[in-house]
Amino acid sequence: MNTDRRKKIAVVVVTHNASRYLDDCFGSLEAADRSGLDVDIIVVDNASTDDTAARLRQAYPSVRVMANQKNLGFAGGNNVGIKAALEEGADYVYLLNHDTEASLDFLTEAVKVAEADEKIAAVQSLLLLHPEKDLINSAGNAIHFLGFGYCRDYRRPAAAWRHTGIREIAYASGAAVLYRAEALRQVGLFDEELFLYHEDLDLGWRLRLAGFSNVLAPHSIVYHKYEFSRSIAKYYFMERNRYIVLFKNLRFWTLALLLPWLLLSEAALFLAALRSGWWRQKLRVYLYFLNPCAWLRLSRERAKVAALRQVGDREIVRLFSPAIEFQDVSGPFTRYVANPLMALLWGALRLFIV
Repeated sequence: MNTDRRKKIAVVVVTHNASRYLDDCFGSLEAADRSGLDVDIIVVDNASTDDTAARLRQAYPSVRVMANQKNLGFAGGNNVGIKAALEEGADYVYLLNHDTEASLDFLTEAVKVAEADEKIAAVQSLLLLHPEKDLINSAGNAIHFLGFGYCRDYRRPAAAWRHTGIREIAYASGAAVLYRAEALRQVGLFDEELFLYHEDLDLGWRLRLAGFSNVLAPHSIVYHKYEFSRSIAKYYFMERNRYIVLFKNLRFWTLALLLPWLLLSEAALFLAALRSGWWRQKLRVYLYFLNPCAWLRLSRERAKVAALRQVGDREIVRLFSPAIEFQDVSGPFTRYVANPLMALLWGALRLFIV
């Protein structure tokens, strides 16, 4: 690690009705090792209706609380904190979910990894489940070639990862990730149109387009009180946002190759939505893309991506997955029928991507 000066780190935590999580999260932050680091903790409260902001100010006076008047979502809330950190000259910004508990050396281990290579732009901590601390929440996140993002190695034993080296990943989970400030200044922050879901996927993708890498730091440990949301409302953002990210970041030739399979998967998903009761959310997605303003915005975003692009799509899709391996949404049909067929399809399609 460069010892010429103490590295300036901003830890940004976005809260929303998080009162019950505060002591575990901020107690662990106060206890964390800060050797060689100048650490500032910024909380962005997304219009909580409980006593989150008041409790933070009273119990953790060293924490800076920035209270939003409305809920800006994960993307907008984090951007408020990130912008403040960049304006104050941070070298790195670490994003941490409020429903986490960090290990003593989570921050020093993440910075150590980032300092080893200036092309590393995002360092994800190894996310373990809480209270099942021997099981993985995310060992880096995966991108399916049809745009789905999911946690890799979910609920697998953590022991195998504790003695491994740094691993390149498709993108880092926004729940516990260190970003290099200079890389953020170059590629931009979260896309606030996404609001929540896929915003970390989009940013990780753009970092790789600009020639940076995303990695997992297996010795930087964060425990996550993770709950997979069963709310139907989430399907609108998940479905809309994966298409936004694909349309923004892929070249037209790659989109043309994927189009027949996107349409086929769309038909299957709509049938699933009808059976499961979230078809209204799918219709909302279609209405979004029927609005010409959405396409004008996508056109502007594609131009930004083209301006920062340093690598082709072949390099980007090198880390894409042909399978859905997230246990909470992967049933027997997916595992034994859909995944093997998609593996064959993806093996052929990627040969034509440049």
